[in-house]
Amino acid sequence: MDIVFIYMILIYAASFVMIAWFVRFTIKLIKQHNDIYPLLYAMEEAEKKKERGEG
Repeated sequence: MDIVFIYMILIYAASFVMIAWFVRFTIKLIKQHNDIYPLLYAMEEAEKKKERGEG
């Protein structure tokens, strides 16, 4: 095996690790985005009550 082949394998491995990290990061971001909807709804309802003078 020559050195070019070894470098090629290292570059492929590094690329795979970076893609896997990006996928995990994106999934975490999507989950956080989905978890924020109930909180935004509650804040909007509290703001409506405050405007109506019920709070």
